[in-house]
Amino acid sequence: MDGVDIFLHARPADPDALAQHLIAAATAVPGLSLSVITNRGVKVWPEGKAETFCTDHWRCRFLAAPEVTVSPALVPGLLTALARAGLPAIKMEMLFRFDGQPGYSAAQGQ
Repeated sequence: MDGVDIFLHARPADPDALAQHLIAAATAVPGLSLSVITNRGVKVWPEGKAETFCTDHWRCRFLAAPEVTVSPALVPGLLTALARAGLPAIKMEMLFRFDGQPGYSAAQGQ
């Protein structure tokens, strides 16, 4: 397992501010860190473009460092931390490798 994509429903917000809330909440779950935020398939954090039109549907990718072994058991803790921060998930997808190859699509810019 490489990480997890967590989808949020949140009013259009500043992606940098959203990222700070996500990063703060994720500190409760060692091993996973925020890698990218996309909106409508477009990378908006880090280094997003200010002119990107954002809706209320965000994909937040949390990845583990290569030396960290991630278990699906970490995901409920991350979901709980996000909910406590006022960012409840509407969907999630675990990110696994199969035969050494990612079984998930790279986000724009990854």
